[in-house]
Amino acid sequence: MTTYQSARTSTRRLPLLQLLLGAAAAGVAGALVVVAFSPFSAATAAFPPPLYALLAGAYSIVPFAARRLLDYRWAATAVGVLAALLSAPFSPIGLLIVVLFVGAGAAYDSVLWALTRVRADRHVPAWMCVLAALVSALVLFLVSFPVLSPAHRVPIILAATFGGRVVGQLAALALAGVVTHLLLLRFGADRPKTRVSRRTSAHRPSVRR
Repeated sequence: MTTYQSARTSTRRLPLLQLLLGAAAAGVAGALVVVAFSPFSAATAAFPPPLYALLAGAYSIVPFAARRLLDYRWAATAVGVLAALLSAPFSPIGLLIVVLFVGAGAAYDSVLWALTRVRADRHVPAWMCVLAALVSALVLFLVSFPVLSPAHRVPIILAATFGGRVVGQLAALALAGVVTHLLLLRFGADRPKTRVSRRTSAHRPSVRR
């Protein structure tokens, strides 16, 4: 069983204000992740690209988690844009980080939207999340390809860099699942549903045998 379990979203949407506040909080959290990893990113930028590609997967943890927690179609993209704008002054690559966040978030959201648009229950199985993360890894690889030096544009390094993107995005997806699970346990997002089910069962007449 994968760490990032399938997301069974409710049919009730979050209020607009709650959605905006949640996206803002997630954007700040994403920016803090970028700031925390900036020293490591600056240090690994001088090393082979596969290592940088692997560590850069940490930037996708918050957008991936926001997509499930906020239950909004383009949550990963919106949170990624906000996180990138807030963290750009502290990032070694500056505003270029906006391109990376938008590319990864839009790819992730687009794949989930395309796969779930025909589902009436809006259920998101785990395999859809994995596929969306793999597509985001491909987009990140293509976006970062132009900045690679000619010495790094050899088949072995390119394959290792793409592999680093894949492992980084899948690891981010797994960690996002852990974060989501902990937040749901901490704030009791499923408690109202549980209370309703208990109330319904309390009024249900018992059957005597």
